[in-house]
Parts: sequence; structure tokens; C-alpha cells
Amino acid sequence: MTPCIEWPFARSKDGYGQAWVDGRVAYMHRVAWQKAHGPIPDGMCVLHRCDNPPCMNVDHLFLGTKADNNRDMRSKGRSRVPHYSGERNPASKLTQAQVEAIRADDRILREVAVDYGVHLSTIQRIRRQRTWGAK
Repeated sequence: MTPCIEWPFARSKDGYGQAWVDGRVAYMHRVAWQKAHGPIPDGMCVLHRCDNPPCMNVDHLFLGTKADNNRDMRSKGRSRVPHYSGERNPASKLTQAQVEAIRADDRILREVAVDYGVHLSTIQRIRRQRTWGAK
């Protein structure tokens, strides 16, 4: 990978390069991305492959959602709070075996939720694989 190009001036409390642009404070890695690639689509973040907040090298930057950013942060061990998923989460009310049974159960959400003692939205998120990962 090419070397980082670090913003040499003001930085945010988290270390990101920042400056006044068009009358407001802007993060310089985002400015660099926009100069190289154009506007950042709504809902997208500019992430660093190098994990160096003041870096503005566009070869080190890529677009992703907030979820992508959070996954990237956790996978690289930069999360302030450990992320325990599934049965490892101390707040979990279900086991992996129960989740698999819920996905195989074709009854209506309310009946399944009552049987497992959880909210019906929990059952819905499990079935849509929005929680407890993919099958």
C-alpha cells in the first residue's frame, strides 16, 4: 500500500484532519474523496483502509455504510465496547438452537414470540436475518 498522506493542521478530538470549507468544518478525508471521485452518496461514509484518521490518501479510502464502518471497526479491534453476538451476548434471551428452530417454525410471529418469551419484532428480525446473522 502507498504511504499515508496525513493532514498536517487541525484535527478533531478523534484525530481526523479538519478545516473550514465553504463556511463550515469539514473532515479532510471526505474532502479528498470528493475531489477525486465526486459527491459522496447520501447515507455513505468515507472509510480508511489504513485506519489512520488524519490520512487523506484517496488510495486508502473507500465508501461504505455506517454498518460497514462499524463492522470494519469491530473486525480490526477498534471498538470501545466489545461486540458479543449470539449466545455470547450477556443480554441474549435465546440460544443458537432456538434461533434455528424459530427460522424453521412457520407459525405466525405472535405465537412464536409468546412461546419463546420475546417480542414479536425479535422473531421478525431473526426470520429476516437482520439479527443472529445468516443461517
